[in-house]
Amino acid sequence: MKNRILSLTVMLMFFVSGLAFAGTINLPQTGQEKCYDTYGTEIPCAGTGQDGAIQAGVAWPEPRFTDNGDGTMTDNLTGLMWTKDANLSRGDWYQAVDFCNNLDLGGYTDWRLPNVNELESLVNANEANSAPWLNTQGFTNVDFNYYWSSTSDTDRQGGVWIVCMCYDQVTRRNVSPGSDWVWPVRGGETTSYPAPVWKTGQAESYYSGDDGDLERGVPWPSPRFIDHGNGTVTDNLTDLMWTKNANLPNGKKTWQGALDYVSSLNASHYLGYTDWRLPNRKELFSLIDRSQYNPALPASHPFTYVQANYDGYYWSSTTGPSSARSAWLVDMWLGYVGDNGKSSSNYYV
Repeated sequence: MKNRILSLTVMLMFFVSGLAFAGTINLPQTGQEKCYDTYGTEIPCAGTGQDGAIQAGVAWPEPRFTDNGDGTMTDNLTGLMWTKDANLSRGDWYQAVDFCNNLDLGGYTDWRLPNVNELESLVNANEANSAPWLNTQGFTNVDFNYYWSSTSDTDRQGGVWIVCMCYDQVTRRNVSPGSDWVWPVRGGETTSYPAPVWKTGQAESYYSGDDGDLERGVPWPSPRFIDHGNGTVTDNLTDLMWTKNANLPNGKKTWQGALDYVSSLNASHYLGYTDWRLPNRKELFSLIDRSQYNPALPASHPFTYVQANYDGYYWSSTTGPSSARSAWLVDMWLGYVGDNGKSSSNYYV
């Protein structure tokens, strides 16, 4: 197995060189295969430290999806089964949950509204937006718009998380009024697939059939984290090792500045390692606990100096959808996933 040694813009991380993967789950690749400079120009990937160069995570199976011939599609990466038609219904959040709870399709009656981790698993970071790509994979009517998740927003009563199949952001919406798209899902309880989806952390239920009610996904290990006492922390869910200090540069940087900072850590053999890297979008996203905010990390986390404020976004190594001049960011205050220009110096490492 290749050594997958990671570093983070918020918390730098790495796999222990030479050891077999021992986490509860395998994170998948983001899908990104190319590299770009600050101005959005495609460049050779070698030596950049970008997501497209490292492509950390489990490779996607080919084909990624299987059409079951009964109105359903199976994701061969996660094991989740989705309706082939991604636009069976539209309405407010309560209507979305009820529609999925009462759906009988393909001989199955255990459909549900997907949680935010399940919806996000469909995102392809190699595409400017995921909707057209998904429509080429066998799905129909995937809309260039927002889809409801079943995961409530802990910070704001009456809010839930939504995922845009337009520009792939993870953001929030009030449950009502509103009229977003509904994409039912089922299955996903087995870990036999290459990269099964993990629980969101949401445990409080606000409506029958929501994320807090069903708590679907691979359970988190206990303890979730191990503090090694040497400046590093291992996440037992993913087997990723992170620096305990979540703000090593003690300030904000541009995207290229973040990549350069990681390079400087390697040059100085930081903590005895020379293979740190900036984490990709999936790796940063895996830290989020949807039952927490300020920070949106598991309550028992041992990290220090987490920049959890209203501008507490951390750079990933993954180029964003905005003409390749942006990069993906993950917010440690609430758990937003969005992008901004690579030349901005407003984000953390």
